[in-house]
Amino acid sequence: MESNGSPLPEIRYARNGGVAIAYQVVGEGDVDLVYVPEWTSNLVYWWEYPRWRNFYLRLARSFRLILFDKRGTGLSDHGGQFATLETRMEDLHAVLDAAGSSSPVIFGAHEGSTMAVLFAASYPERTRALVLFHARAKGSTFRTDAESASQYLARIRDGWGVEEWCDEIFSEVWPSLAASEDDRRWFANSIRVGASPAVAYALNRA
Repeated sequence: MESNGSPLPEIRYARNGGVAIAYQVVGEGDVDLVYVPEWTSNLVYWWEYPRWRNFYLRLARSFRLILFDKRGTGLSDHGGQFATLETRMEDLHAVLDAAGSSSPVIFGAHEGSTMAVLFAASYPERTRALVLFHARAKGSTFRTDAESASQYLARIRDGWGVEEWCDEIFSEVWPSLAASEDDRRWFANSIRVGASPAVAYALNRA
């Protein structure tokens, strides 16, 4: 399998309680770095997007880069009902064990920051450093009162993967790219292959 003419890094699976978590190892740096993705990811499809591919390759020039799809997203198993953050954090633990990584840099992005912080607090001896990108101490983007939360979740349930909703979210988050049809199309498809509507709803509700 190839991505834009280049071989796709081999996909392997770590297991936590019978649930398979897809991961990849890229590069041969002396220091390991595991990237904990945001809401969703897909280890095949994200390599096809030049912006993500270049980001991964740049990290892999300096680190032994470990990538994975979180439980219920991308190529990883769902495992029945939506798991707690603690269980999902142990998925990361299983990935690091499978990859032979004893003390990586933990790099968490957006929603993945919560898993990254919990791992670092639970396993300080397994954490070389903690890096957070676009993390929030509180839900500052969306009001946390019950009515606002209910409305937001309804938008997720009804709009996930629908082109108009994807375009709206894309324009809010990446306004500088909103005029690019190729970028908008990639984002919409990344939403669809990243998680099902039910998983997206559960993830955002959590």
